[in-house]
Amino acid sequence: MGYLENIKIHAGVQKRVEIIFSQAVEEDFVAEFKEQQVGLKYTKLANVMGAGFSNPRLGDAIWPQLNMMYIIYCSEEDCAKIIAIVEKLREQYMGEGIACFVSESTEV
Repeated sequence: MGYLENIKIHAGVQKRVEIIFSQAVEEDFVAEFKEQQVGLKYTKLANVMGAGFSNPRLGDAIWPQLNMMYIIYCSEEDCAKIIAIVEKLREQYMGEGIACFVSESTEV
């Protein structure tokens, strides 16, 4: 199947899931995504800096850690599985700061 045909098949309303988390837990997210067969098509932003409800992640001498950000476009069903993964890892890594945002998107 060609590139344009693939886009046409997946066009329409989807969920956009943004997950921001410490680099320290990326391996666990990737393992869970593989196990649940979700989040396998994604955009990954490395070395993300920010401050939220946990310690800042600024990549400097004071706050040396950095975050990762994954943006995933998926079905409602896959979105629910991803949210379950986020909730599981939040419980497992309470101090790490894991943010997840879900919105509607449309592929055109």
